[in-house]
Parts: sequence; structure tokens; C-alpha cells
Amino acid sequence: MFPVVILSGGLGTRLGKISQKQPKCMLDIAGHPFIFHQLKLLESQGIQSVILCLGHMATQVVEFVETKYHGNLNVIFSFDGDSLLGTGGAIKKAVKVLKNPFFVMYGDSYLEISFGSIQDSYVFNKGPLMVIFKNKGLYDTSNVHLSDNRIYFNKTNPHPSSEYIDYGLSIFEKKHFNNIDNHFDLSSIQEKYSKLECLQFFKAKQRFFEIGSLKGIEETRMIISKNYDKNQKV
Repeated sequence: MFPVVILSGGLGTRLGKISQKQPKCMLDIAGHPFIFHQLKLLESQGIQSVILCLGHMATQVVEFVETKYHGNLNVIFSFDGDSLLGTGGAIKKAVKVLKNPFFVMYGDSYLEISFGSIQDSYVFNKGPLMVIFKNKGLYDTSNVHLSDNRIYFNKTNPHPSSEYIDYGLSIFEKKHFNNIDNHFDLSSIQEKYSKLECLQFFKAKQRFFEIGSLKGIEETRMIISKNYDKNQKV
């Protein structure tokens, strides 16, 4: 399986006081920090290697993974440094140690989807892949328009007929980050390849969960607790 880069360096400003003393991925969800559930989910998908891109209060995450996480994943840390690099810059720095290609996901996302199926659909040397979900504005503003087997993506100025949303899971190759400054948002690469008609896509059939908002935290707690109870009964 491709390695997974997890973007966990954000400030979590939408959560206010909740994220002032700890990064989002360390929020307690069903008795464990959220990052614990993310790593366990990736293990269950057959992932073997993970890079955690860290910035905001990174030492808390490193300490937890090194002392409390006992799993089969090879976890590597990559740090933004003195200034935040943005989602794209953080990945560009992290993937210097990786071979091609690799998954990218966010540190506040819980994605119950087959990573293997997404990997199998990926075509080398064609362009990045974005997983999309038919959102119709339900969970967040839809920002992806699908027409004639092509997707149109613009994060800040989406197509007016957009019904899909960026699911928060992608596949890239290192060359996609060539000739770009070290501080940038990941969406700029996806927008570039969308304009070139080279942005691959995979349709997710099940919704995503996230802890980037108070409502999202409660929904994620419910689904993880439900999964935990189900596994306990097996």
C-alpha cells in the first residue's frame, strides 16, 4: 500500500478554546486522542507507513505516538519549523524521504473508505487523484463540479453547479510539487491540474467524519464509539 501523509499542523482556529492547549489530533474522542483512532483505522486498511506533518504544539503528538501508540505502523515525523508552511509546503517538505506515489489526508478526518480501492484506481503519470463525495452542500460547501467524466475544482470560487466536495483524501507524486514555492496551500496544485484536465477522481459512497468543528466532533465521537462497541461484541 502507498504510504500516507497526514496533515496535522494546523492551528484549529474554528474550535476556539478547545484547541488552544492541544492540537486537534490530540482531542479526546471515545477515550483516546483522535490521532490514535486515525492510526488504527489506517492499520486496518493495510497501510504500513505514515508521515505526520506537525506544527502547532507538535511535541504533544510526538510524545503520545512514541510512548502510548503501540501499533504496526512505521510513523515518521515532519515539522514545519519556525513558520507554518501551509498544507502544500508541509507535504513538499515531508515527502523528500518517500518514493512515489503517496496518499494525503488531513489530521482532523476520519475516513471509513477502502484505501486499496482508491489505490487500484490510480493511474501513474496522469495527474493527482482527488476523492470526492456527492455532498450537495449537506456537510460543507460543495466545491467540485463533475461533468463528462471530468472534475472542476476551485476551493475559493467553486463552479456554481457543484454538487460534490473534496473528501479530504488524495494521491500525489513528488513531481506534482516541482517548481512551487515552499509556502502554499495544497488546493493550488489540485486547481492547477483541474484546469489542465488531468485531475483524477474517485467517488466515495460513504460520508466523511471530521473534528474541525464542534458538530463534527460530536458526530465523530458517535461513529467511533459505535464502531468500538460493535468490535467489542465480536
